[in-house]
This record gives sequence, C-alpha cells and structure tokens, in this order.
Amino acid sequence: MKTIKLGIYEKALPLNKDIEEVLHSVAEAGYSLYEIALDKDRLPRFQWSTEQKATWLRATLNSGVHFYNLVLSAHRDFPFGSKEAKIRQQALKIMEQAIDFSASMGIRTIQIAGYYTLEHEVSTDYSKKRFLEGMYQSAELASQAGVMLGLENVDRDIISLEQIKEVVEEVHSPWLKMYPDVGNLTAHHFNVKQALAENINHIVGIHLKDTKEGVFRRVPYGEGIVNFKAVFESLFKAGYKGPFSLEMWNDNSRNSLEIIKGARTWILDQMSQQVRR
Repeated sequence: MKTIKLGIYEKALPLNKDIEEVLHSVAEAGYSLYEIALDKDRLPRFQWSTEQKATWLRATLNSGVHFYNLVLSAHRDFPFGSKEAKIRQQALKIMEQAIDFSASMGIRTIQIAGYYTLEHEVSTDYSKKRFLEGMYQSAELASQAGVMLGLENVDRDIISLEQIKEVVEEVHSPWLKMYPDVGNLTAHHFNVKQALAENINHIVGIHLKDTKEGVFRRVPYGEGIVNFKAVFESLFKAGYKGPFSLEMWNDNSRNSLEIIKGARTWILDQMSQQVRR
C-alpha cells in the first residue's frame, strides 16, 4: 500500500505544550499534517507578532509536519446568517483575519463550519440568504489571497453535501469547495458512499471522525457507526487523492500520543483493506 499522509487535529494533543514539542510528537506518531484549531477562544492568535508566527513556522520546518488546514469553528459563535448585524459583521471580520493568518502561515485551506445562525436562533430562509452572502464575500477574499475554502457539514443547519453543493454552485468560485465530515454525515443517516462519489470533484479534504446517533464528538474509532471501509472504498474508487485528517479531542489526556498512534494504525488498516480489493 502506498504511504498515505494523514493529518491530525490540534485538539487531539495537549493544549499547554510548546508547539515544537507538539509537532515532534505528531511526527513520532506517524502524521505528516497538522490542522490548527481556531475557535472563539483562539481568536487572539490573529494578533500574533511576527516572532510568534515565526516560532510556529520554525517548528513545522524542524519537525517536517506541515500546517495545511485551519479549522475555523469560531463561526459557530459568530455565524454569517445571524439575525444580529453585529454578529454578521464579526463573522466577516473573523474570515478576513483567518485568510490573512492562513496566508502568512502557509496554510492551504480553511474549513468553514456550516452554521447559519446561533444555536438559540431560529433558522429561516433569510438566515440562509445572509449566510450565502457571507460565502460570496469570503470567496472573493480567499481568491485575493490564494487560500482555498472548504465548507463543512456539521451537526445542524448544513448537514448534507447536497446543501453544500447548492452553496458552492451558487457562489461559483474556484476558491470555495467542500470539506466533508464523514462522521457527521453518518450520524444524520445519509448515504455516505453515494454523497462522496457524487461530489468528488468539489472535495478539498476529508475529516475522519467516528460518531453515534446524536453523538458527534469523542467517539473512539471503531466504537461508533461510521463504516470507514465503505468511505474509503467510495473515495478511492472515485479517484480521491486529497488529504485526510483525524478529528479527535483528547482533553489533555496524558496518553494522547498513544491514542493518536493507535487511531492512525486503525484508520490505515481500514484503508489498506480497500486498496487490496
């Protein structure tokens, strides 16, 4: 089996360690790619000095582990489709800053969380319209910086690849595509194999996450309902050769390194069974 480069999500590892130490641990675990998390608590990263950015960039060069994706989950708390104008303005500001940050850090893609509104707001056709307007603006900004955007299906609002496809085709920009989460698709009972195959030309990355019905996080691989063999069969048959990333939350576990090593081994085994077919 040809060596497949896998990525790991930042929150799969301790959050209080030096980035050089973290990335060397990631390399030791066999990963080649690293997804930076950008939630509401990490927004101060946009204000990093040149030296702070240089510290992270030196770490990636020294470790051989590359930053390739920014998981921009901050839009869960500042959605483009909110009824509140101030929140929509903040959503656009966050996107502008995320694109600038990614360009300066060599990050290739930004994964956008598909939330129309805040969780307590009622989503309407106007919410979707405002979200779409935000995607038009985001794609224009991304094109100017040469950074790819990938819209993710989440636990509510945008839950299917069909919904993402509608946005992608409406915006019609080479800089806005889709970044599917197979765990979320499965938890919502979609035909994952069919959805992936039908949208293969729009996919810029894949999130590998196990889930259960109604449980979207922290399900150990192999203990949920995701049929990973079917996922890889569909993707490989369709000719997908893009990046994969394991989305995990280890909550500062002392044995997080062993957890991500085991997860990588398990995922590669699911892949290899399809390659050998």
